[in-house]
Amino acid sequence: MKCYKAKWILTSADDVLEDMAIVVDEGKIIDIIPNSQVNFEEKYVKELGNAVITPGFIDMLTQYQYTDILDSKPQDFKRRLKKFFKMLSLKYTFAGVAQDNYSRKWAGILTNYFSLDRNQKISSFKHGVTESIKAGTTCIAQVSKEFKYFEIINKLPIKNYLFFEVFADSKDSSKKTFKELRAKVEDFIWHKGENTHIGIMLNSISGVHRKLWALFSKYCRKHNMLLMTRFAESLDEMEWLEHGFSDIDLLHKFMGMRKISPYSKEVTPVEYLDNLKVLTKKVLVANANYDSQELDKLAETGAKYIYQPLYSEEICNKKLDFETVLKYFPQNFGLSTQSFVPNHNFSLLKLASYLNINGVLDIVELIKYLTIYPAKILRLDNSIGSIEIGKDADFNVFKLDNGEDYNALINKEFPYSTYSKGRKLVKRGEVRFSL
Repeated sequence: MKCYKAKWILTSADDVLEDMAIVVDEGKIIDIIPNSQVNFEEKYVKELGNAVITPGFIDMLTQYQYTDILDSKPQDFKRRLKKFFKMLSLKYTFAGVAQDNYSRKWAGILTNYFSLDRNQKISSFKHGVTESIKAGTTCIAQVSKEFKYFEIINKLPIKNYLFFEVFADSKDSSKKTFKELRAKVEDFIWHKGENTHIGIMLNSISGVHRKLWALFSKYCRKHNMLLMTRFAESLDEMEWLEHGFSDIDLLHKFMGMRKISPYSKEVTPVEYLDNLKVLTKKVLVANANYDSQELDKLAETGAKYIYQPLYSEEICNKKLDFETVLKYFPQNFGLSTQSFVPNHNFSLLKLASYLNINGVLDIVELIKYLTIYPAKILRLDNSIGSIEIGKDADFNVFKLDNGEDYNALINKEFPYSTYSKGRKLVKRGEVRFSL
């Protein structure tokens, strides 16, 4: 049993607590008491002084496998040759297409990634996880179509959702993909650890045949499973939906897929999925950058929202502003730090503070968008997302300077220490775990 005494606790559940302590036993918060009532042996008490305790943060969409793709170089001749030919293929396929085109950017990302060997990919993945935990993240929603990351994910010391990403370009490939992934998912569910949860990521409207939408939508509803998708995130996708073709077809060709056509060219993205009976309160949609006129309809479906401002600016060439997201998805969205800039910052707190530059939210409410609100979206709020008796001891400690109170948290970037189930994972930027 240990006791953590702090000047401030932002619980994400009640009002701000002052001069209180949390008592942790076997990874759970078993009590919250005034500092003056702490009477444990000294060795079991952690005096944090002028510090703020917050719940651990939740990153709503990560793809850690891409962390080092711009820094890592193919290590052997075979890999270098592979990258050379992939670059030739990219230039040939996208001849005449602007460098800042969404589909061309993704083709470049995939070229760099698939030119790396297995060890480099795994190293890139582990690097991203480590940097996130150092920034106070204690729960992630990781997206990947590769099964090799399951073993790493399943052994992480933090909570995680693994969303398996799928594509399909025809009715036949939809049936095959569904059958294969269903078998894999059910096997993983049988072998997963207590920190791991499984979901499905249907890539996008333009990357998934309508048959696969129908199959997995029904499957997820039947098994009470979360479903995620990228939604109206690029101009390429919007043009594909309007005309039946766009530069997104070049990306599919580059990926080895045949041309996919929309089942209807006279519907909006919301209508496209709603007509397929996809959009429900168990669906998480990322971005919606190019469908701002219909955000109210999207919100009415009950779908949850994932805000990816960095990714949207870098890859999609457009993003929703923070105030718009707050207007349409109040208390119903979470943030993603995903970015493809080398050595980018994984701090959710820094990202949230940057977005809230106009002070629309006070620090107490802002922290909820990193903690309890995304915990509810992932249906994990029974165990994480707030500092409450009975919940897991997932929390961050931020040290304050003399004279500062909890409001100074808005200017912080990294926690002094991070805990998951009462286990100290980070102290002063140094990790205390191995992957």
